[in-house]
Amino acid sequence: MAKMIKRGKTLYIDYYVDNIRYKRTTKLKDTPQNRKYVQNVLIPELNLKISKGELYKKELKTFRHYGIILLSIKEKTIRAYSQLEGYYDRVINYFGDKDVDTITRLDIKTYLNGLDMKPSSKSVYRTCLKEVFELACDEGIIPFNPALNIDLGKDEKVSIQFFSKEEVNLLLSKSTGLIRCYLYIAFNTGMRPEEILGLQYSDIKNNVITITRVRTQRRVDYPKTRNAYRKLAISEFVNNEVELLKKSAKSLYIFEDRYDVSMLRGLWRDLLKLCDLEHKKISCTRHTFATHMLRDNVVSINELSGLLGHSTPKVTLTYYASVIDSTKVNLGNNFNLFGNNLGTDLKKNSSIAQ
Repeated sequence: MAKMIKRGKTLYIDYYVDNIRYKRTTKLKDTPQNRKYVQNVLIPELNLKISKGELYKKELKTFRHYGIILLSIKEKTIRAYSQLEGYYDRVINYFGDKDVDTITRLDIKTYLNGLDMKPSSKSVYRTCLKEVFELACDEGIIPFNPALNIDLGKDEKVSIQFFSKEEVNLLLSKSTGLIRCYLYIAFNTGMRPEEILGLQYSDIKNNVITITRVRTQRRVDYPKTRNAYRKLAISEFVNNEVELLKKSAKSLYIFEDRYDVSMLRGLWRDLLKLCDLEHKKISCTRHTFATHMLRDNVVSINELSGLLGHSTPKVTLTYYASVIDSTKVNLGNNFNLFGNNLGTDLKKNSSIAQ
């Protein structure tokens, strides 16, 4: 039987057809009048169609039909389902009740091109499209997947934003409380915001941070990649900032109920204003760490990759190749990689000429 549910401020109808669960928006706001209309008109009509088998026949080949099947699979197999659901819902609602065998590659390209975002951000929408059509292929509804091999283009290269050493010192000197401790850890380790917010006091022992969890979007989760599980040495002055907070700790977590970086934005914005600095995202602390470590030749790309928890050094190079100053690599006047003097001896040639 169908029932009414609420999502945000909108009324939905929740029902099953052939043991598959559907959640359809009524596009009606949650008001007493609309609730009455859904209960007395829409739900009885829907139940009648379900009992007659009309709804199943109508929805069998629709994009929405396969989209809902896909969501039910993802809900059981993907740990970040809550993040993914919103993106997939947008695609499913756009193509909605169109039969999958009537949707062309041109329709898909038109949809993707119409998204006002950079190409890399469109990839999650393209993935949804590919997976929905793949289900239709598996059932023999369509002979091939029209969403395969669609090129999204490449993102425009954007320069890495980072703070100068003078700006870092200014920010640290003007900060207080939680944001001060956060910045001491961030600027001196290059940790991701969600990794820092996931730290508990027990994760820091003998001036070493052990990263085993993240906190983001109201949940505790695993680190981003296998290499993100790592240990990072910290200086005594960083540890001192943590110890200061520990004296008045109200939680196992260093940053208490700040379970998402968005909850630090107000403190961050106020600090930048206090320091009279141009606005940059708080994640620029990570770029700042990486940039100065490379520019000062403190570490190699491979070593930096390990510190940042990247999956491979190639990822690190993609981000930070532009900040490496090749003029600081001193090979010496007599550097010879192959051990043979294959060049021309100008002094010798000069004496022969005389």
